[in-house]
Amino acid sequence: MAKPVNIKKCLGARIQQIRKSLKMTQDQLAEQVGMEPQNISMIETGRNYPTPENLAKIAQSLGVDVFELFVFGEQKAIDAMRQFVISELNRDNDMTKLLFNFCRAIKEM
Repeated sequence: MAKPVNIKKCLGARIQQIRKSLKMTQDQLAEQVGMEPQNISMIETGRNYPTPENLAKIAQSLGVDVFELFVFGEQKAIDAMRQFVISELNRDNDMTKLLFNFCRAIKEM
């Protein structure tokens, strides 16, 4: 049986990870969200959950969609993702055609 995930701690760690990657302080995030810095600290350490409204504000301030705050585990940097996709495209013509058609379809939505 898999070990249960502590969602509060994972969410807090994810918020902190994104905030730090943006070189943003807790004070700066708190100001943008309209919260006290100690509330951001309590969220990041998994002691508190943000309200749904504050969760949306946090995501917006961090420049991500709300669902991205719940993507736990090792995250690859965008450059690493781009390099992987390019290497796959260079290796496989069928993959290139598939991805091209996929991107074109998404763009037309």
